[in-house]
Amino acid sequence: MHDLARVAAALGAAPSVAVVSHVNPEGDAIGSVLAAVLALRGAGKRTGAFNADPAPPGLQHLPGVAELRREVPRDRPYACYLVLDTADLPRTGGLLDGRPRDAVVLNVDHHPGNTRFGDVNWVEPGASSAGEMVYRLLREMALPILPDVAANLYAAILTDTGGFRYGNTTAESLRVAAELVTAGAAPETIAQGLVANRDPREWRLLSEVLAGLTVTAGGRVAWIEVTAAARQCAGVGLEVTEDFIQYPRNLAGVRLAVAFKEISADEVRVSLRSHGEVDVARLAGAFGGGGHRNAAGCTIRDGLAAAKAQVLAAAEALCACTG
Repeated sequence: MHDLARVAAALGAAPSVAVVSHVNPEGDAIGSVLAAVLALRGAGKRTGAFNADPAPPGLQHLPGVAELRREVPRDRPYACYLVLDTADLPRTGGLLDGRPRDAVVLNVDHHPGNTRFGDVNWVEPGASSAGEMVYRLLREMALPILPDVAANLYAAILTDTGGFRYGNTTAESLRVAAELVTAGAAPETIAQGLVANRDPREWRLLSEVLAGLTVTAGGRVAWIEVTAAARQCAGVGLEVTEDFIQYPRNLAGVRLAVAFKEISADEVRVSLRSHGEVDVARLAGAFGGGGHRNAAGCTIRDGLAAAKAQVLAAAEALCACTG
């Protein structure tokens, strides 16, 4: 039995399923979780949607997002934990801690560095997104793709392919997206929801961040920083900064973009984006993180200045060796 079939069989046998994804979630994580929860609930299972961090503002329009919870209740344990879009167990933010010893963990992911932490692992690096994989999973289980499920899966694929602009956009991802539109996903509404309804405070923070945008390595590396002080002054959470990295990434000539997000005096989240053959997953891996060739991240347990010095030196070296 292949891995997809094994995951489908385990879900079919489970009376209750907690669906979980990674900390600092984006559209693929949230959309995939919500789609799975809605579809499995329609099949008569007790389900719950969980993420240790809140959904970013641009995802608040997705069907079912209001029921997303940040902790799994201990008084009503789940028989199965479906972990989506998550390369290793610590990235769940502790949501699987305290689970029943006989609970089945299903690991469904498309990151090449996945650690195979589940009881059943379906890892497919060639997939554009977890959303694409969840679509195939629901088809394998012969579950209907209702409009709310289709909307969440379309948002997941749209996000992880950068609006079908990134290198992971494949003929299969486009076919799945088309089938989701046929099933009831509304492309204009979903795309508009991802970028509209933003808080003016986000743009004030963005203007301050972009004022400090720096380009190095002969124009090949660009980076920004979001300090804790600036974020607190703006009165917004870290989740609103998810797409800030697109600005340095879109500069002419830039091959590698970095966003430094200060969490505290000794913790910095680093987002990495690249073009072409510049493999930022390798760069993130050097600092204990991971991701895809052109989109990855890591956390540096050090101050902002030290984090910048380490990561930028490695980024410039990577660009130098890839031409």
